[in-house]
Amino acid sequence: MREYRVLEMDSKELDRKVKVFIYLPKSYEQNDRFYPVLYMHDGQNLFDDDVAYKSSWKILEHMEDKEMPELMIIGINSTDSRSNELLPLTFDFDGETVGGDADKYYKFLISELKPMIDLRFRTFKSAKYTALMGSSFGGVSSLYAATRYSNFFSRFGCLSNAHHVLGEPFYDMIKDSDLSKVRKLYMDVGTKESSNGKISSSDYVKSNEKLYELLQEKLPEEDLLFAIIEGAKHDEDAWAKRFRDIVKFLFEVE
Repeated sequence: MREYRVLEMDSKELDRKVKVFIYLPKSYEQNDRFYPVLYMHDGQNLFDDDVAYKSSWKILEHMEDKEMPELMIIGINSTDSRSNELLPLTFDFDGETVGGDADKYYKFLISELKPMIDLRFRTFKSAKYTALMGSSFGGVSSLYAATRYSNFFSRFGCLSNAHHVLGEPFYDMIKDSDLSKVRKLYMDVGTKESSNGKISSSDYVKSNEKLYELLQEKLPEEDLLFAIIEGAKHDEDAWAKRFRDIVKFLFEVE
């Protein structure tokens, strides 16, 4: 079993300490090659069940698959400020305004984290070889980044997108976006995403289908993949099962 590294850095943009989880490809120590990079939200949930919220994506096991592309994976830990940092727009949650700090989050990622990673490790620095992935609000955030930060990322994985909380303004954001620099975009939704009663699983599916229709007008068919996952719930176990196929799509040879 391979291991992962953990670094901690002070972020001026986020005004907090950020724990960074780092996976290096198998061959990294055996050559002087440069590698593509996948940045992922909720980094504490990626590699290790012992530090994950419930269970991990089991990415270390997935990357043992010989068919997986060799790449670095960088996980950014989330805290109680997760919803604020990941979402580009605000919404009302039980009388409290939530969200709206996504640009601060991406300023951290682009001006603080990515330069540090590119300096310390042999990475391909260009957007062509840099991807971003997340689930739930992390999926929403990754899609937002596709609309605004495609000079830095060009491949996006957006799982179980919970964009319903943002309503029509988020759809308008997609409609007005220029996605011409996006190379690959994956999105999905499970048929059993919801269990809280405030939004049904069918609402999840319908809202993601609407989002997909908008994206079809923006991206070539071969660069956009949408999947409805039968029986999939809104949790790490479900996302872990999709990880390998998503990465292979995002980094397939062009």
